[in-house]
Amino acid sequence: MSEIKGQLLGIVLVLMVFGIVAAALTTIFTGLSNSVTSEVSKAVSSFGL
Repeated sequence: MSEIKGQLLGIVLVLMVFGIVAAALTTIFTGLSNSVTSEVSKAVSSFGL
């Protein structure tokens, strides 16, 4: 029974780590996307297009 509990704990920990990493990457890429959008808008407006 303790082996099953250990495996379940391992699975839960792996899922938590993947969730945390996914949330961090989503936040980073959202910020980068907003930054790129802002820079492109500045470049386009400076050329008067």
